[in-house]
This record gives sequence, structure tokens and C-alpha cells, in this order.
Amino acid sequence: MDEIAAELKHFLEYWFAGFEQGLEALEPRAQAALLHMCGRACAQSYTVPLFREAWQQSGEDLECFLQRLSQGGLKARYERLDATTLKATYFSCDCDLVRLGLVKSPALCECSAANLGENLEQALGMPVSVAIEGSILRGGSECVFRVSLKQEDG
Repeated sequence: MDEIAAELKHFLEYWFAGFEQGLEALEPRAQAALLHMCGRACAQSYTVPLFREAWQQSGEDLECFLQRLSQGGLKARYERLDATTLKATYFSCDCDLVRLGLVKSPALCECSAANLGENLEQALGMPVSVAIEGSILRGGSECVFRVSLKQEDG
């Protein structure tokens, strides 16, 4: 099994080096579209159920929800800035591709923004938009995302 793991790691290092070069060569709109889909798929693989559960356990109270997320195992702080704006601060880059040393491109932060957006949309049942204010891959000491809630009139 160790031989297979070593061969797989070797392959993935080369494959992701090519991926990263191709990603950097894409025009910004194409790059954003690709990373947006990747981030949403990543969220579905693990964190969407965690966000949904936190929302349900909070009694669908936004303040309680953000507190639950902040106290959970996600190593982040979630806070409400005003009626329609949230802030998420991650103290480390938890992207598995970055953590495993497979990708180092700051462009990947767009994937993380889409991931957070998918998590919140699936939990809250409303569209959101996420802007990157700072990130570790872009030279910051933490990753900071500003989330705008798009509550529909009804």
C-alpha cells in the first residue's frame, strides 16, 4: 500500500503542477468559472451537511448559527457585520489541495469563496455573494471573506 501511495503522490504532484499552470493561463472569467464549480463541488463533498446541521440546531437564528459555526471544528470565526453582511475569518488554509502541497496558486482562493457561498446558500436557503478580502495564499496571515446575503423581497 505504501508503494501505491508513493506512486499516487508522485503522479498527483505532476498532475497538479500542470493544472496550476493551466489555471494561471486562463483568462479571468474562465478561471473564475472553473474554480466556482470546483468550490461548490468541494462543499457538497463534506461541509454542506455541517452547515445545514448548524443552521437546524440554531433554530434558524442567524446569530446562533454563526456562533455554532465559530465554535465548531471548522477553525474559523463567523460574525454578522450588519443586517445583510457576514464576515468569515479562517485562521489557516484548510483547502486539502493546499494543505497537501499540491496547489499553491492564489487563484485557488476563488474556489474557497465559492465553497463558502455554497455552504451558506445550502444552509440558509438564500443566495449569497462572497468577496475575498484577504487570504493566506495571497500573503495574508488569515483568510477573510465578506458575505452579502441576498434576501428576496416577498
